[in-house]
Amino acid sequence: MPEVIANAEEVTPLWLTERLRANGHLRRGGVSGVRVKSSRTLPVSVISRLEVEYEPGAGPEAPRSLFLKVSNPDFVNEPRESPPEEIVFYSSVAPEMPDPPVPRFYDAGFSRETGRSHLLLEDLSETHRHAPDPLAPPRASCEAAVDCLAGVHAHWWEHARLGAGVGRLLDDAGVRGLAEATAARYETFAGSLGGRLPRAWRETFERVIATFPRPWARLTSARGLTLTHGDAHTLNFLFPRGRGVGRTYLVDWQLWHVHIGPRDLAYMMTLFWAPERRARMEEPLLRRYHRGLLAGGVEGYGWDDCLKDYRWSAVRNVFIPLLHWSRGWGEDFWRPQLEKAMHAYDDLRCVELVEGAA
Repeated sequence: MPEVIANAEEVTPLWLTERLRANGHLRRGGVSGVRVKSSRTLPVSVISRLEVEYEPGAGPEAPRSLFLKVSNPDFVNEPRESPPEEIVFYSSVAPEMPDPPVPRFYDAGFSRETGRSHLLLEDLSETHRHAPDPLAPPRASCEAAVDCLAGVHAHWWEHARLGAGVGRLLDDAGVRGLAEATAARYETFAGSLGGRLPRAWRETFERVIATFPRPWARLTSARGLTLTHGDAHTLNFLFPRGRGVGRTYLVDWQLWHVHIGPRDLAYMMTLFWAPERRARMEEPLLRRYHRGLLAGGVEGYGWDDCLKDYRWSAVRNVFIPLLHWSRGWGEDFWRPQLEKAMHAYDDLRCVELVEGAA
């Protein structure tokens, strides 16, 4: 993999010309200029948008605007043997999909010694934008997001490469390890909060933990599984600026993995949306998603199967805010998520699933 660049200033005309040519995106001419339009520092990365000019003769395939993501120099990276999952997705997984709903990939670099990386993608900011309110996006945006997920999931549904070159399946030891780590995190969390953790929540956690490792047992076989995004809140979708014009894109693929498809929908709705909104919209959206799977060629997966998978995802979701807590995220972030997850657990009668699995 090419040498890693550290910042947008290292994207010189010579460097960009070489990388675009090497990856088949510049057949004639060369880059004559690169201008940084904007940069923003995030916790683990720095993102920049670049404007590119070319010498006369450059073909129409040459990108005029680019999105660059590099490792944040202030974040402690560690040596690693394989590239970050996001680079693996854009460079190796997305190309296996026909016309995937993701930005076009142009280049990536990764260092085993430092763990640092860069990723160069198509910049869609002129034609697309995030939902104006990520906690209450318009219904049309929600439907577009669900359609996008259904298309990706249908393509990878029970795909022969799941766990065999694309993602990985868990073995029995992996399932047990995941369950043990989740239970241990809860014990630390509960001990830290003490009396600030409501008794009803404690009882829910303990009731679910009593079923471990049942909530992850499905992940040892590709049957009924697909490739999931893993962080599918609506801020990770790009919607066309013109109403009804253009497609919706799904970005930020750092957490993709093999899982049950409705997990992405449950993540979006049960952890981020107000309970009243979720209760009103989740069944219509989930039914739309199920229809999208069937239209995409998925067979042998009925509505009851889809709903049950969604409910089991809601069960697992009560533990996601604990993961955020363990990473040092503030209570103003994880507590609202936990409140919403517990509401969904109750509304969806997840206790019936849990008691049936105990």
